[in-house]
Amino acid sequence: MNEKKPARATIAAVAARAGVSPSAVSHVFNGRPNVSAATAERIRRAADELHWRPNYASRKVSGRGGRSLGLVVARSGDTFERDPFFMRLIAGLTSPLAEIGWSLALTLVKADDEEGVYREWWSEQRVDAFLLVDLRDGDPRVALVRELGAPAVLLGAPVDDAVPAVTVQDDAAYDSVLGYLQDLGHRGIARVSDSPGLVHSRDRDRRFVDAAEGRGIVPFVLQWDAAAADPVADLLRRSEGATALLVDSEAMAAEIVAHAPEIGVRVPEQLSVIAWEDSWVSSLVRPRLTALDAPVEESARTAVALLARLANGEDAVSQTVSARRLVVRESSGPAPIRHENTER
Repeated sequence: MNEKKPARATIAAVAARAGVSPSAVSHVFNGRPNVSAATAERIRRAADELHWRPNYASRKVSGRGGRSLGLVVARSGDTFERDPFFMRLIAGLTSPLAEIGWSLALTLVKADDEEGVYREWWSEQRVDAFLLVDLRDGDPRVALVRELGAPAVLLGAPVDDAVPAVTVQDDAAYDSVLGYLQDLGHRGIARVSDSPGLVHSRDRDRRFVDAAEGRGIVPFVLQWDAAAADPVADLLRRSEGATALLVDSEAMAAEIVAHAPEIGVRVPEQLSVIAWEDSWVSSLVRPRLTALDAPVEESARTAVALLARLANGEDAVSQTVSARRLVVRESSGPAPIRHENTER
């Protein structure tokens, strides 16, 4: 954690590398014609090498021009807007950012465009730190923020000492939900995810299997197939042997609860459904969703505090926040009696 981060480049550093005066650099980036094409090209090349762009924030006519947190999300707009977690996260970031005078810069990008946005926002001084979410297998962003010298915090399990992480106590959550289902007589439980490439999804698979086997429960790990003609029917066909589903998102869980009776599966009499995340969505369906309420707001506040320390040149270490809280509603109940004359 004491490794010195590279300092953000200045206009003087760009001028020195290009062998010109700072005013020449300013003229080039302000579009003035009094610099030769060859010199302008040399200046732009030096700026690219140093990851430097003009500080657009300093050009504000009014206001304090405070600091900004960058949140770059590699998701499509329709996927993003259907995920209540991100709405809770953004709402959770608003108050702690306002308290320290920061704003939030948010954009949705394709994965292939992600690196370019990080470099552009940092070099143009549009943001002062990054919050990393949805870390993927082989994700290049951790190395990228280290290369840029940009303060960054990850939501999820730590992967690099140079980037502090904010982690939820998920082991306690598995103990809580599996103990609850086991007390209801469930002996086969499936975990359902739609994000196999994300680090946190793989980590949840492992923790779920370990916790279930430790209790003598038969674990199933299933992937939601959004491309199937009927994703719910497809999932229920593959979940034969499980009497309860632990579903990564409340949106997927709500779809299962709403559609399962139409294909002959009663919830919770024949199948209990529990969402790994909780939000207003959980109360929209009938039966209402049993869910695990994540400490999203606590995670957001903790992340902002760490980022503020890093932006001020102070050390910061990874933090663990509270465990998810099981909220029992009507979508879960006792395991079905196997001699019932049903398909499940």
